[in-house]
Amino acid sequence: MSYADIALGLILLGLSAYLLFGGADFGAGLWHLVSRRRTDKDVIEHAMGPLWEANHVWLIFVMVLTWTAFPPIFADVTARHWVPLSLAALGIVGRGSAFVFSKAVPDRSRYRWVFGVSSVLTPYCLGAVAAAVATGEGSWLGAAGVYGGVLTTALCAYLAAVYLIWDARRLADDGAALRFRGYALLSGAAVGLFALPGAAALGVHSPLILLSAAAGLTSLVLIVRRAYLAVRVTGALAVVTVLWGAAEMAGLDLDAAAAHDAVLQVVFAALGVGALILVPSMTWLFVLFQRAAPKQRP
Repeated sequence: MSYADIALGLILLGLSAYLLFGGADFGAGLWHLVSRRRTDKDVIEHAMGPLWEANHVWLIFVMVLTWTAFPPIFADVTARHWVPLSLAALGIVGRGSAFVFSKAVPDRSRYRWVFGVSSVLTPYCLGAVAAAVATGEGSWLGAAGVYGGVLTTALCAYLAAVYLIWDARRLADDGAALRFRGYALLSGAAVGLFALPGAAALGVHSPLILLSAAAGLTSLVLIVRRAYLAVRVTGALAVVTVLWGAAEMAGLDLDAAAAHDAVLQVVFAALGVGALILVPSMTWLFVLFQRAAPKQRP
């Protein structure tokens, strides 16, 4: 295994973390936009509390590692797709600002719309770029790009609904838990019906897509059986295997584009030191948050 292979694996791990954690936050923003119940919005805002902005560290990790490990690929992707990448960045900034300001102003409706729309814009643009790169399609506005954007947004919505079922139960809101259960079933079924034909049309033949389909079907069964903790695992597996399966399509010459081995060795050493601080800190914060006592409603 070459240093370039290790770098690619780390990039995919970072993308997986961003999809599973940051992606769930984007999906929660979509449900926040369409929900008409204040109790559902309260559950979403509480669930996003501990790490919703910190999850962007995974995107920064991916960008920096791609930049240092594969400079020509980074330059080509950013030059070709600067418009959707700029829109994604705008969505991240607008989303964070709107979420904060909505807590401090009397009229929150405008900020909530910005928060919700940005939560859709960013995953759509990132998914469109990823699909265009994976398929070799030149434009993010092509068929593959549009498909990738819609699929990524739908995956985020599904993942958020799966996570929010348990969060609503922790907050002793059985009504919200029941509604998020319905959202998870509907979005999961829709994603499955949308993903498999699309993968076949785009020529994705990875066995990971079959694993994703099996995990997705298992997740729906677990939701019906109300196994809300177990479905978090299978739901995450169903989503992340789509990413890894699509990554096999990209015909990139990594060895030719990779930085010198000496550079990669220094990068890996720096990443190792950073991981010793970052991973335990974020893990402990999640643990503390999940142990927190539910808020008491007046």
